[in-house]
Amino acid sequence: MRRPQWIAAGVTLLLVAITYWGCPVRPPELDADFNRAPTAATGLQSLIREAHTQLTPAQQATLATLEDRLASQEEDSARVDLLQQIAGEWYQADQPAISGAYAAQIAEIENTEAAWGITGTTFSLCLRKEGIDGKTRQYCADQAEQAYQAAISLNPGEPEHRINLAVTYTDNPPPDNPMKGILMLRELEKDYPDEPQVYVTLAQLAIKTNQLDRAAERLLRADQLRPGDPDIVCPLARVYENLGRTGEADIYARKCSELLQ
Repeated sequence: MRRPQWIAAGVTLLLVAITYWGCPVRPPELDADFNRAPTAATGLQSLIREAHTQLTPAQQATLATLEDRLASQEEDSARVDLLQQIAGEWYQADQPAISGAYAAQIAEIENTEAAWGITGTTFSLCLRKEGIDGKTRQYCADQAEQAYQAAISLNPGEPEHRINLAVTYTDNPPPDNPMKGILMLRELEKDYPDEPQVYVTLAQLAIKTNQLDRAAERLLRADQLRPGDPDIVCPLARVYENLGRTGEADIYARKCSELLQ
């Protein structure tokens, strides 16, 4: 999987096994959470051992070859290329937790906002995967958190990573603060009143809790800020339909159909 495919995977959902050791511009309010998550190298090896039993012989052979090549490679650019291939193989094998771990190794080499964002997105995909056990879920939550914090530290003014971090907390609420993600999103709404993705995310959470009137209100606000986006228009049509507001549902259903053509 090449870099454009990684980015596409992140947008669609919208996808650290090694601990990120910090960045001098990390916002102070993130320090406590950033230092809370444990180093997860042992967890990664355990995940790989378990996942190997689910691989086909061809997948096992491909990964073994790539790992051998990686072990003998010292040049960063070549290592990044091999790590991308390994991460892609694990992603194709439906193992986003392991794929994210290799994405994290790429991010450690490049130390860019984009690389850490891709890492966080990959671990977020793991959190949304059905049937994962509690240990793997917590591993992915911890690593997604660290990755997004690293991205934020590199570009504190970009709301996207803060939104994704908040969603991570809503996907896996901290036991000592189960409302943390919701509260973060509400703060983001105040801090970034003209950022449509904040309203889209809040609408998605409202839909999950069957607060359809609130979802419609937030999607409508997002549509005003970013008109012509099918990821806003089409869900708004469905929300209006579920609310029984036939007139609005028809209007937005037509808009949705036109945008998807």
